[in-house]
Amino acid sequence: MPACGESHMNERDFKCLFDIYKNRVFGYVLAVSHSPYIAEEITQEIFIKLWLCRDMLNGLDNPEAYILTIARNKALNFLRRAALESKILREMQARMMPGYNNVEEMVFVSDQNKLLQEALILLPPRQRLVYRLSRDQGLNHQQIAGRLQVSPNTVKNHLVFAIKFIRKYLAVLNAVTVLLMGLAQV
Repeated sequence: MPACGESHMNERDFKCLFDIYKNRVFGYVLAVSHSPYIAEEITQEIFIKLWLCRDMLNGLDNPEAYILTIARNKALNFLRRAALESKILREMQARMMPGYNNVEEMVFVSDQNKLLQEALILLPPRQRLVYRLSRDQGLNHQQIAGRLQVSPNTVKNHLVFAIKFIRKYLAVLNAVTVLLMGLAQV
């Protein structure tokens, strides 16, 4: 642990830790993500996590390795998520191409869109608004935060909760549909 202060991690000690590592973490994540915005978001997430777990930091022999490992894991998770989103986008674009006329697929996509709209109706109004601004209008966390006069972290939290709810809602309804189709065949 850098010689920043006492054995108990207080705000001053944490600020010292932050000042020592913030540029290295940001630079590493920027090199991986190629996006200053993403690098800033991930760097903030890392230091928020460190602050929340600050009591554990006192017992670390090598805080630098710990912090850079968190940065590496967060950056790799970002790359995985970006690759998955890119794959989904390519698949959706391929389905929208002229000549793609798999009626069954089109019905499935239409049904999924209806279920998504049902899930959105069930969300609390603020989460629904944040989700729509992000997904429908393509605004980033900063833009949404500015428009709604809340912190970017609040926007992120609303999106996380909204997406978790929507996924769970769709998973449950799809499982029920599969179960009912199985029963219909018996």
